[in-house]
Amino acid sequence: MATTVREVSASNEVSIDKAPMMTEEDQHNLKLKMAALDKVLAEQQKAKYKLELFFGKARSMHQPVPGALSFWESGNKLHGGGDVKIYFCPGKRMKKSSCEAVIPFSFNAYGFLVCGSCKEVWKGEQVIGEVLGKHTMRQWSELLFLYFNRLEHNCDIYLKHSPNDIRSIAKLEQERNRGGDLLQKARNRALHVYPLKNIITDTSNGADLLARFYSFLTA
Repeated sequence: MATTVREVSASNEVSIDKAPMMTEEDQHNLKLKMAALDKVLAEQQKAKYKLELFFGKARSMHQPVPGALSFWESGNKLHGGGDVKIYFCPGKRMKKSSCEAVIPFSFNAYGFLVCGSCKEVWKGEQVIGEVLGKHTMRQWSELLFLYFNRLEHNCDIYLKHSPNDIRSIAKLEQERNRGGDLLQKARNRALHVYPLKNIITDTSNGADLLARFYSFLTA
């Protein structure tokens, strides 16, 4: 894939001196809960995750445009509630391992996050929280395809528009440590949704998924 990915670490986590220890029993219990949830969601054809792509004012169907792709655990997956951020393990990026596994919200505590795959405990500012960049719609569709696969093909796709430049919002969040307030406000803007159940229907009928993502962004 030609698209260059610039992944942005989280920067608004609480910082304390020492990472909490997670016992093997704790890890085992969390995995059991996640497996049970996955089974229920599969039966109901509800997405476990959301991929959200934001564009600012400067949107073009042909020229590269700035945007931000973020990753969420869906609050609609069972009985409603708010969405929560999820992250990716930075093991490969930091050359400590080959791990790029998703770190769910339930593995997040006291400003530290535990990767259930490689068992590493990371500080909040080390994990990967967003992907920022300036790309064509073709390249943004490739990024959606990449992270849809990394999230186990279990996502609703959200396209949102903000009147503000998303790169400026992300920079303000990092510099002022505002706890995600600006990004949360931007998330409430106009949106278009490509739900998982429609993705399943389209691909079951032979549609090319990457082509469908591109059509969704350019419709």
